[in-house]
Amino acid sequence: MKLLKVWVLSLTVVIGLNACSTTENTVTEIEPISIFPSWYKNVEFTSDSLGYSGYATAIAVDSTKAIQRAVAQARIHLEKKIAQLTEEIRLEFKESGSNDAENADFIIILRTAHAGVVENAKVSETISSKLDGYYRGFASVEISKSEVRSTLEKGFTGHPRYWGGFSESPMFATYF
Repeated sequence: MKLLKVWVLSLTVVIGLNACSTTENTVTEIEPISIFPSWYKNVEFTSDSLGYSGYATAIAVDSTKAIQRAVAQARIHLEKKIAQLTEEIRLEFKESGSNDAENADFIIILRTAHAGVVENAKVSETISSKLDGYYRGFASVEISKSEVRSTLEKGFTGHPRYWGGFSESPMFATYF
């Protein structure tokens, strides 16, 4: 008898809960609002088979100033990565037995040459958005791999032995 009462009570609870449930989904999904433009990569640096890009965002009370700051920062991001790549190539050049790679003149020429890369980078995208009384600027700068190669080569003008050894590195061919 007790078992029957428990069974009836359980059945009543299940039927009652089922009657109260709905078959419709009541959860509404809300799309998150992004402050980032569609072209903006939320990273400092990207590369592809054709070239390199630096990205940045900056804040200012003036839209023009926000964009200028973002462009300057995007150039810094691009320069930093190109510097890392050229240093990796120099180290590979050194490990392959080159005495030139440790020469102070070579290192100065290389640093000067890679600084020219940033000067030749082009601003590809900019935009600013007003948010809560200030402006957020977004910027992208880019340079093609062929432009990187020619800029580095110009930096080695007058030093063909240095350029030949550096540019013939397998890693140089991989990066540029």
